[in-house]
Amino acid sequence: MALSNAERQRRHRERQKQKLAAAAPNIAAQYENVGSDLREKLYALIEAENTRRERYATLTPVQHTDFRRVILDIALNENRSGIAETALMVLLQALCMGESSEKEILEARRQKEALAVKKTENRDMREQVTPLAAHYVRVPNFG
Repeated sequence: MALSNAERQRRHRERQKQKLAAAAPNIAAQYENVGSDLREKLYALIEAENTRRERYATLTPVQHTDFRRVILDIALNENRSGIAETALMVLLQALCMGESSEKEILEARRQKEALAVKKTENRDMREQVTPLAAHYVRVPNFG
Protein backbone atom coordinates (compact mmCIF):
# COMPACT_ATOMS: atom_id res chain seq x y z
CA MET A 1 0.00 0.00 0.00
CA ALA A 2 1.40 3.41 -0.98
CA LEU A 3 1.91 6.02 1.71
CA SER A 4 0.30 9.39 1.37
CA ASN A 5 2.47 12.45 1.02
CA ALA A 6 1.46 13.65 4.49
CA GLU A 7 2.43 10.30 6.01
CA ARG A 8 5.83 10.37 4.31
CA GLN A 9 6.44 13.90 5.59
CA ARG A 10 5.40 12.90 9.11
CA ARG A 11 7.78 9.93 9.08
CA HIS A 12 10.55 12.10 7.68
CA ARG A 13 10.05 14.65 10.48
CA GLU A 14 10.17 11.87 13.05
CA ARG A 15 13.46 10.57 11.62
CA GLN A 16 14.88 14.12 11.63
CA LYS A 17 13.85 14.56 15.27
CA GLN A 18 15.56 11.28 16.17
CA LYS A 19 18.75 12.33 14.35
CA LEU A 20 18.72 15.71 16.09
CA ALA A 21 18.14 14.09 19.47
CA ALA A 22 21.12 11.80 18.89
CA ALA A 23 23.39 14.61 17.64
CA ALA A 24 22.50 17.20 20.30
CA PRO A 25 20.86 15.40 23.23
CA ASN A 26 20.53 18.45 25.44
CA ILE A 27 19.90 21.58 23.39
CA ALA A 28 18.22 23.33 26.32
CA ALA A 29 21.43 23.03 28.35
CA GLN A 30 23.42 24.44 25.43
CA TYR A 31 21.13 27.47 25.21
CA GLU A 32 21.40 27.93 28.95
CA ASN A 33 25.19 27.90 28.65
CA VAL A 34 25.04 30.52 25.87
CA GLY A 35 22.74 32.67 28.01
CA SER A 36 24.95 32.46 31.08
CA ASP A 37 28.03 33.21 28.96
CA LEU A 38 26.26 36.26 27.55
CA ARG A 39 25.31 37.47 31.04
CA GLU A 40 28.89 37.02 32.22
CA LYS A 41 30.21 39.04 29.27
CA LEU A 42 27.73 41.86 29.87
CA TYR A 43 28.41 41.95 33.61
CA ALA A 44 32.17 42.02 32.94
CA LEU A 45 31.65 44.89 30.50
CA ILE A 46 29.55 46.81 33.04
CA GLU A 47 32.08 46.18 35.81
CA ALA A 48 34.93 47.40 33.60
CA GLU A 49 33.00 50.59 32.78
CA ASN A 50 32.22 51.25 36.46
CA THR A 51 35.89 50.68 37.36
CA ARG A 52 36.98 53.08 34.61
CA ARG A 53 34.58 55.74 35.90
CA GLU A 54 35.84 55.35 39.46
CA ARG A 55 39.44 55.67 38.30
CA TYR A 56 38.83 58.99 36.56
CA ALA A 57 36.39 60.40 39.11
CA THR A 58 37.24 63.65 40.79
CA LEU A 59 35.37 65.07 43.75
CA THR A 60 31.95 64.37 42.25
CA PRO A 61 30.20 61.11 43.12
CA VAL A 62 30.40 58.41 40.49
CA GLN A 63 27.19 57.24 38.85
CA HIS A 64 27.38 53.46 38.49
CA THR A 65 25.92 51.68 35.49
CA ASP A 66 23.76 48.65 36.17
CA PHE A 67 22.50 45.82 34.00
CA ARG A 68 18.99 47.25 33.68
CA ARG A 69 20.31 50.58 32.38
CA VAL A 70 22.36 48.85 29.69
CA ILE A 71 19.40 46.74 28.57
CA LEU A 72 17.16 49.84 28.50
CA ASP A 73 19.77 51.69 26.44
CA ILE A 74 19.83 48.87 23.92
CA ALA A 75 16.03 48.67 23.78
CA LEU A 76 15.56 52.44 23.46
CA ASN A 77 18.55 52.92 21.13
CA GLU A 78 20.18 55.33 23.60
CA ASN A 79 23.62 55.46 25.17
CA ARG A 80 23.17 56.88 28.67
CA SER A 81 25.24 54.08 30.15
CA GLY A 82 28.19 54.79 27.86
CA ILE A 83 28.58 51.15 26.87
CA ALA A 84 25.35 50.44 25.03
CA GLU A 85 27.04 50.11 21.62
CA THR A 86 29.58 47.60 22.93
CA ALA A 87 26.90 45.67 24.82
CA LEU A 88 24.71 45.60 21.72
CA MET A 89 27.60 44.15 19.70
CA VAL A 90 28.13 41.45 22.36
CA LEU A 91 24.41 40.67 22.21
CA LEU A 92 24.33 40.53 18.41
CA GLN A 93 27.37 38.26 18.29
CA ALA A 94 25.71 35.93 20.80
CA LEU A 95 22.51 35.87 18.74
CA CYS A 96 24.47 35.11 15.56
CA MET A 97 26.26 32.22 17.32
CA GLY A 98 29.30 32.51 15.09
CA GLU A 99 27.38 32.75 11.84
CA SER A 100 28.22 36.43 11.31
CA SER A 101 31.41 38.26 12.15
CA GLU A 102 31.59 41.63 13.84
CA LYS A 103 32.55 43.16 10.50
CA GLU A 104 29.42 41.76 8.84
CA ILE A 105 27.21 42.99 11.67
CA LEU A 106 28.68 46.50 11.48
CA GLU A 107 28.27 46.56 7.69
CA ALA A 108 24.61 45.48 7.98
CA ARG A 109 23.98 48.23 10.56
CA ARG A 110 25.63 50.83 8.30
CA GLN A 111 23.44 49.72 5.37
CA LYS A 112 20.33 49.93 7.55
CA GLU A 113 21.23 53.44 8.73
CA ALA A 114 21.96 54.56 5.15
CA LEU A 115 18.58 53.20 4.03
CA ALA A 116 16.83 55.02 6.89
CA VAL A 117 18.53 58.30 5.93
CA LYS A 118 17.56 57.77 2.31
CA LYS A 119 13.92 57.15 3.26
CA THR A 120 13.90 60.28 5.42
CA GLU A 121 15.29 62.35 2.55
CA ASN A 122 12.67 60.96 0.16
CA ARG A 123 9.88 61.70 2.64
CA ASP A 124 11.18 65.25 3.13
CA MET A 125 11.22 65.78 -0.63
CA ARG A 126 7.60 64.61 -0.93
CA GLU A 127 6.42 66.70 2.01
CA GLN A 128 7.72 69.97 0.60
CA VAL A 129 4.78 72.14 -0.32
CA THR A 130 5.21 74.39 -3.31
CA PRO A 131 2.81 77.20 -4.03
CA LEU A 132 0.73 76.80 -7.13
CA ALA A 133 1.44 79.14 -9.95
CA ALA A 134 -1.34 81.61 -10.73
CA HIS A 135 -2.24 80.00 -14.03
CA TYR A 136 -2.82 76.62 -12.36
CA VAL A 137 -5.42 77.96 -9.96
CA ARG A 138 -8.88 77.49 -11.39
CA VAL A 139 -11.63 79.72 -10.22
CA PRO A 140 -15.18 78.63 -10.95
CA ASN A 141 -17.26 80.94 -13.08
CA PHE A 142 -20.77 81.18 -11.66
CA GLY A 143 -21.78 83.95 -13.98
